[in-house]
Order: sequence, then C-alpha cells, then structure tokens
Amino acid sequence: MIRFEAVDRGLRLLDSLEEVEYVLDIGTEDAPIEPAPASTDSFPAPLDAAVEIQTDQLCLPTVVDYHLRDEDGGFRELVAGGEQHLAGTTFFEATNTPMKLYLRFDGPAAIETEGNRTLVQFDDPGSVTVGARSLHQRPAGTVTVPETPAGVARGLSLFGSALQTTSPERSFPTLRGHPPRLVVGDEFDAEGLERPDTGIRIEVPEDYESVFTVAPLSYYLGAEIVTGVGDPRVVAGGGSFPLTGDLPTAVAETLHHCFLLDCVTRTEGRYPVKLAEHEQLAARTEIHPERWYDLPIADRTAAYLSIPTEKTADLLDWHLTADVEPEARNAAILPYVVNDLAAVRSPAPTGADPVDTGDDDLGEFFRGPATEETQNADEGAIVSPVPTDTYGHVWVGEGFPMGASKPTVDAYRRRLDRQPDEDGTTTVTLVCNDAEMLDELDDELYGFLDMLSFEVRRHDDLTTAELREVLAEDTSFLHYVGHVEDEGVQCRDGYLDLATLESTGVEAFLLNGCRSHEQGQALVNAGAFGGVVTLTAVGNARATETGRHLAHLLDIGFDFHGALDVIQRTRISRRDYVIVGDGRVTVSQSDSGTPLLLRCEGRGPDHATFTYQEYPSSRFDLGTMTHPYVEESGRQYLAVGEMASYRVDRETFEETLRSERVPMIVDGDLRWTNSVDLFE
Repeated sequence: MIRFEAVDRGLRLLDSLEEVEYVLDIGTEDAPIEPAPASTDSFPAPLDAAVEIQTDQLCLPTVVDYHLRDEDGGFRELVAGGEQHLAGTTFFEATNTPMKLYLRFDGPAAIETEGNRTLVQFDDPGSVTVGARSLHQRPAGTVTVPETPAGVARGLSLFGSALQTTSPERSFPTLRGHPPRLVVGDEFDAEGLERPDTGIRIEVPEDYESVFTVAPLSYYLGAEIVTGVGDPRVVAGGGSFPLTGDLPTAVAETLHHCFLLDCVTRTEGRYPVKLAEHEQLAARTEIHPERWYDLPIADRTAAYLSIPTEKTADLLDWHLTADVEPEARNAAILPYVVNDLAAVRSPAPTGADPVDTGDDDLGEFFRGPATEETQNADEGAIVSPVPTDTYGHVWVGEGFPMGASKPTVDAYRRRLDRQPDEDGTTTVTLVCNDAEMLDELDDELYGFLDMLSFEVRRHDDLTTAELREVLAEDTSFLHYVGHVEDEGVQCRDGYLDLATLESTGVEAFLLNGCRSHEQGQALVNAGAFGGVVTLTAVGNARATETGRHLAHLLDIGFDFHGALDVIQRTRISRRDYVIVGDGRVTVSQSDSGTPLLLRCEGRGPDHATFTYQEYPSSRFDLGTMTHPYVEESGRQYLAVGEMASYRVDRETFEETLRSERVPMIVDGDLRWTNSVDLFE
C-alpha cells in the first residue's frame, strides 16, 4: 500500500489505497536520491515499508508535532514547535502526516520549524531510514448470524476481535481495527474469529433495539452481549453498572466516559504527553491514571464506571450519531457504523416533518422548476430525524433524512475495498450544463495543495450521451451544476436518468441542482462511494455560494459530514443539503492532520479571539491528538469538536495562520485565513 518514489528534490511517499501522498524535500536537484529498500524490523511500531536514503537534510512540507524515541524505542519527548538538537540514534515519529511516518537517523542533528514546514538537518551527509504505514483498515473476516436478536448479539460480541490491544492505547484510531463484516444466514459461523478474553459483558433485553444500541460499547470494551437476562447493565471487574433511563443516552454516555478516561490513562504509557483533558478532569475529581494503566481491562472499566459520568460529560465532544431502524436487514451496516464509533440510537427517532426551503429569493431562478412541488419536497420521501449533539448524523431507515446522511452497506464497503490508483493522482471532474451557473466553477476550486497530484477535467453543456461517457470514466470527485428534475439530470438534448446507469467510475460527488437526492442515490447504487445532494429547490445564487464553499472545504480534507457542518454554521445555512452514501468519504487530504475550523468570537484593530473546532476524518479518527500552534505550552488536545479559545494578536495571526488556508467563520460568513485581512 505504501510506495516510495524519487522525485525532483526529494522522496515521494504514496499511499495508493487512501489516495494520499507526502513529499520529503532534500533541498537540491543536483544529486537526486536513490532510495534503497530497508527493513522495518528496527522500528518501534509496525510499518508497511521502509527505504534508506543518503542526505544531509530533510524538509517535511508541513508543521508537525513529533515524538522522539531512543534507539530501543523508549520515549524521549513530544515536541510541538521550537528547535531540537539531537545526538545518537533517534526515531522521529510524526503525529499528523497523511500516513504513519517514522524517520531513523544518527546525530548530531537539528530539527526546527521554519514557516509552515519542518526541517531536519545533519552535520554531515549520512543514512536516513524512512518508514511508513497506511492508515487504511479492512475487516478481518465475516460473521454469519441467525435472524434473531440473540443471534445478532452473538455476532456483535465478536466485533472486539478487531481490537489490536485491550490497553488504553486502543483509544488511538490505528489500534482499534475494523470489526468483521456481518451477514444474516441460516447458522452461526465466526470463521475462527474470537472475542478477546476481557471478562466484560453487557446485558440487555432480547430485542433488536437494545442489541443494536449497545454494539459500539460492546466493540470498544471487547464485551459479550448477553440478551434476555434482566435490566440493561455493564458487568465488569466484579461490579454491576446499570444502564438506566433512556438506553441510547445511557450507552452513549458510558462509551464517551470510558473512551475519554482511556485517553487520559494512556498518557501513563508509551505517549506521556501533557493532555488538556487530563488536566481538566483532574481539577474536577480524583483520578488515578497511573494505577489504572496496568489494570486488566475489566478492572480498569470498573474503576472508570465508579466515577460519575457527569464528571466527564462536557470534556469530549462526540462526532457521529447513527439512527438505525431495528430490523434484521440493518444488522449488516453495524460493522461500519461501529468502526466509526458512532453513538447508535435504535429505533431511529423522528420529529415533525417540516421541509426547510431556506430563505432563497423566490424571484430568482431555481436549479429545477420553481413550482410548489419542488419548493416543498415530497413529504412521503422526506423524514426529519430528531437532532443530535454530534455534527455527523447517519440515518439507516426508510426515506431521505433532512439534515443527515443516508448510507448503504455497499457504499461503506467500496471505501474499504478501494483499489490502488497507479499514480496517486486525484481527479476532479467539473460539469456545468447551464451557462447561467458558470460562476460556481473555476479552475482554482480544487488542487491548490502543492504536495498533491491533481488533475481537473472540465465539461460544459453536455448531451445525454456525453454525460453518460463522463460518468463512466474513473474520477475521484464529480462536481455537477445544472438543473435536476424528475426525469433526471438536464442535458443539452434532454435528460439523463442516472438510475439507468449500470455502473460509474465516480467515487464521490456534489450534485448541485434542485431535488437531486434521488439522482444522487442512483449514482451511489451504480457504484459511487457517496455524495452531497439536495432535498428541495435551491435558488441559483445560494446554490452557487454553497457549492463553492463545499468545494473549498472538501479540497482541504474535510469529509462530507464536516463540510456540511461548517456550511450550516454560516448565514447561508441550509438543512436540505444532505449526504447519500458514505458521509466520511474525503476527496483530498488535510495537510495538517484533522481539518480545522476557526470561529471568530470578536476582534479589534490588533487582535482577534478564535475558538478552535476540529473535525476527525477516517484518516485521523476519534482519539487523534492535536496542538494549536498559537499555544506555546505544548499541551495536546483530543482532536474532535471545540477545543479552546485564544486571543491572537495581528503578528501571531500573520505568522501562524496566514500562510495556510484555514476556514474561519466571521460575522456569520465563511472566510479563509490566507485571503482576508481580518483586522481591516
């Protein structure tokens, strides 16, 4: 999955499965490097591949936090900025690169942050071993279960077989592993998979609602699900801990509680960092992570659950909720929902069913016929899930959900089964079938990151036959603007109904036209991973602004869930832009780990106050840590949701934020740090 290639001035690392790359610059074109295959055995972590190069310097194209380790792999320190002078054999472990990256070198050496890059320099030319591991994960097997709640519970109990450890480090996304696939059949068959011997069980009533709801907690704790023995509870370490009240709420609180405490406790292990959430929790209640770290998981879980969940409730924002209708046919989607550590609500609650048409000027033209029918979507097809506290929201049930995503098992599977691209090029296809909508598309929408290989293809005013050909070509992302009606996508000579496609080469898409949800679902059914669509009529001016913002957000590494959440925080917020297929698909990579949003809470002539909001992705998932570079303490934060607020002066803004393209919300509008003078 990891390939190394010599390129002008350096070494290119390519993860062809995740379609991401990273280029290490050696600073000269006069003597190109010649990478030689190297062993990964000496590294203190499992890696996919390694090469050895000869150089006197390496430049990483981004600012990275990094762990330094001794020759035996022992932890030396976590570095977040500043200059380091090293002697002896050192392992350098980057924390926020698009693949797990290690360097092994001998000192003397110096490491420093220079602008928006990280420079490693050696006193003399020498050997450097570069090692990497893909962040891609796949299910280890398939479990077949009978079509009963007890049978499904038995299969879900094996999800913990994917955990690579039962230590607190499983709170790191790369150490959890993807649960096995689940299918309904005549007899139980585990294909030799075994649940870890944790000694933890979760007792629930024998019904699909309860069994589905506890699936993420069972996976994370490696717990057995036992049905029909009494009131819901967790049994661990000789203790019994009731799941009282509303079961989805109680289970979600328990999962969040145990996860956060694992993140706190893991600071006593291989990664002894200064974690903000650790400090905040210690100020509230007595904790003993140094004692918890070495306990067996059952005893550690019992210790966690002896602390009231109210102590941790507001310390960790969660990222995703999945509403799953309690039907046996929906059991097959649980491995993917659980892999994302979504909080599951089953049955899926719904509220009133108003259709949000926004506040578009009805006098302007729409991207579909401006009739009462298009301005008010078919109520039989649209459902309104009860809102959640998470920015991501998945709906597994009948109808199209207002404000949520509608995934399919096949769409999730396609992301995991993605085949390597030979050259790692991200291809974006722009299609405009109405000249009045050309303002939405331009050549600068995508591909601005220097480290990425991008190809942008442009097509205008296509016929139905031409659009069919374009949709058959392999492309990473399709951005379509034009009219969408009941007959299909409007072309120069009529309409192309995407339900007539037998297959498509499109991976992800934005269909920015009126009521495009059914055509988008057809594109997913034809083989796409997922995309953004509309549920109602959309006025052209508002659609243009929304489409351009979505394009820029996707281009810097936001997944669909995160990009739509940012849009909904602005004055152009519309709940009728939704996702069909897999909402965690990314089109591009973030150059600094988890995508970041800045919310400007106030500003003066020489300062501004920002709240930092982080968005986990499938590459940098829940449990990833980050460090805001405007904070000099080196303190780490869990990279999900709202982290902290900072008063930033003009000079700091220019030095740390101006050089990168970071989205920020200012007075209800979406702006970008590299293109606006915030202090004017």
